[in-house]
Amino acid sequence: MQNKLRYNQRVSVSIHILPLEMPLHPSTGVQVGYAIVTIAADAGGAAMPVNWAVVADASRSMRIPIVSEAQFRDLVRAGGAEEVLVDGVPVWQLTTSVPEAIRASAPSALDHTVRALHSIVERLDRADQIALIASTEQALLLVATNGAERASLLAGASRLASLDPGETTDLAASMRLALAQIGQHRNGVSRMMLLTDGFTRDGEACVTLAREAAARGISVSTLGLGGEFQDELLTRIADLSGGRAVYVRQADAIPAAVAAELEAARQVVARSLQLTLTHIPQGTVLRYVTRLSPSLAPLEWEEDPTQRRILLHLGDLERGKPVRLLFEFVAPPAPLRPPVEGARVRLATLTAQSGSAHVATNLVAQYARHTPLPAILDAAGRASAVRLQRRAAAAMTVGDHAGAAQLLHAAARRFVDLGETELAEACQHEAALLATTGQDSGAGARALTYATRRLGEYET
Repeated sequence: MQNKLRYNQRVSVSIHILPLEMPLHPSTGVQVGYAIVTIAADAGGAAMPVNWAVVADASRSMRIPIVSEAQFRDLVRAGGAEEVLVDGVPVWQLTTSVPEAIRASAPSALDHTVRALHSIVERLDRADQIALIASTEQALLLVATNGAERASLLAGASRLASLDPGETTDLAASMRLALAQIGQHRNGVSRMMLLTDGFTRDGEACVTLAREAAARGISVSTLGLGGEFQDELLTRIADLSGGRAVYVRQADAIPAAVAAELEAARQVVARSLQLTLTHIPQGTVLRYVTRLSPSLAPLEWEEDPTQRRILLHLGDLERGKPVRLLFEFVAPPAPLRPPVEGARVRLATLTAQSGSAHVATNLVAQYARHTPLPAILDAAGRASAVRLQRRAAAAMTVGDHAGAAQLLHAAARRFVDLGETELAEACQHEAALLATTGQDSGAGARALTYATRRLGEYET
């Protein structure tokens, strides 16, 4: 089932549902049904201007020099570092300050961030708008201008390293400031990018602001650096607003990650896409929505129970990158006297909207004996695995390490069924660490989170 819409007379957006009719058993009890919904966009013409706010973590941890292996060996020989046990795990700690000679030649993550900002200045168009915000104990606007004012942008980026970092990072205050800046220029593609390597003091406020950004048509992309940042928070912020969540394991990869974010914004062909479900009959309940591509993630939605209306914020659609969603419904029993060909029922009307354009189509179910499609079985397995991971992360936040380990073992079994042996082994490794030490592996755990999300990139 496929319908199309036009956006600004140039964009074509389509909805496709697989299977054409959701198969349900002709039984007398409630049951679960699945459908894959694909929304794609295509457009001609030039790329839209980008209205961009970059929030850069300028905390103390971002300023730590990143030494090479040779420099580290020199530190050890000079007695500047020693190996100690932390919770039974051997780690290296500095015993003295880093010598100035090494510090001068060892760039920090903040140095790489400044280089990234310098590198993208040349890629900005005159119509682009960019605001640079430093996130420390306070939020500080360093510069806000257009792509033609390159000298101002370079000067603002250079100020990052000279700021007082304070003792904590207030990411929520920086997001508020970024939203205010983006709100002054609403032409083109509106994006916010958060780059951090650590923790913020008010994660729930960040989630609330991500919802506000989504409601205003602003996608928030997050770049998590290293092995100690709040990966659950950063991925949730991105998913709520339809942004991209990127893992940057090494600081020297920051410039490439920032450049890729700008390039993704250049490829947007349909802005601030929303999907609304209406005409949901009594007895039908939407249980889960999982985004299969461009990245695998459970999605949250807004619901108006009085209107029986559900709203999903999907962010911007990029050229050649459709959004594929797996819907899981709890459906009512089959009619007592169905027709010979099987009873049909509309479970929802799906309406995709981008700007003033929209398209609607019905999600229909048929009560008839059937064999599940392989694509549906595969998608359901992926959705189950990523939900188990999300539940394990939630268990970790409340200190339930044993429960988190059990959930990761269950996720590993799902990955085995899917043929994803490396992810299964990584899950087992993290589960074993949690069960024995009560801690995850840091960078390994972050890598597992983002590697699971990348399963969606290979969907066809």
